[in-house]
Amino acid sequence: MPPTTCYMCASAATSVEHVPPRCLFPEQKDLPAGVDLRKQLITVPSCDIHNTAKSKDDEYLLYALIMNVPNNVTAVNHAFTKVRRAVTRNPSVFAKLSGIQLPVVVEDTLSGKVQQTVAIQVDLDRLKRSLVSIGRALRFHYFGGPWQAQVSAHPHFVLALTEPDARELNLPHEQMAAAVEALVKDSERHGENPEVFTYQVAPGQPPTEVVMHLRFYEGSRATLLFHR
Repeated sequence: MPPTTCYMCASAATSVEHVPPRCLFPEQKDLPAGVDLRKQLITVPSCDIHNTAKSKDDEYLLYALIMNVPNNVTAVNHAFTKVRRAVTRNPSVFAKLSGIQLPVVVEDTLSGKVQQTVAIQVDLDRLKRSLVSIGRALRFHYFGGPWQAQVSAHPHFVLALTEPDARELNLPHEQMAAAVEALVKDSERHGENPEVFTYQVAPGQPPTEVVMHLRFYEGSRATLLFHR
């Protein structure tokens, strides 16, 4: 019998929540003929509060992810189709995200490629809140039940770029990202649409029970730690 309570709370489920949010996946009309990046999306039971009420945060997450330099061509195309239409209709969220822009030169630590771009100041608390919600839903889906204890989110695609000590500030994040990549390297990648999203699960070390490694558009990566 399918679960009847929300993945996030004890309320009765009234709908299903897509994990990650459906807006991250390009629509059929924006893709070449025969390509489907919305096949077999993950869903979990949800109450109204933890579904429709977080739609603005879902939109914010999309905008934050889509602007990451190392993303794949799927993200670029998504930005020039769905995201452009959404900004035209309602530019307020994107305006808040991109209100502070500074020119910077960045190096992709994976490829060594150096590129000129702009640094965007993001609402880190809001971004982490979205990732934690995704983590709780994925945990519900993967293990078959809710997780009521602490979850911490670590978006590796958010880095210090303009601070004088940016390299020192980023070092712990880079070390953590490398350690998690090593931890999950032999773990199965889950997700039917890897151009958009995959995740891996590995056991942690106490007090961390479970580690999840998320990949959005291949280049935007985040770690979720489930603590007892």
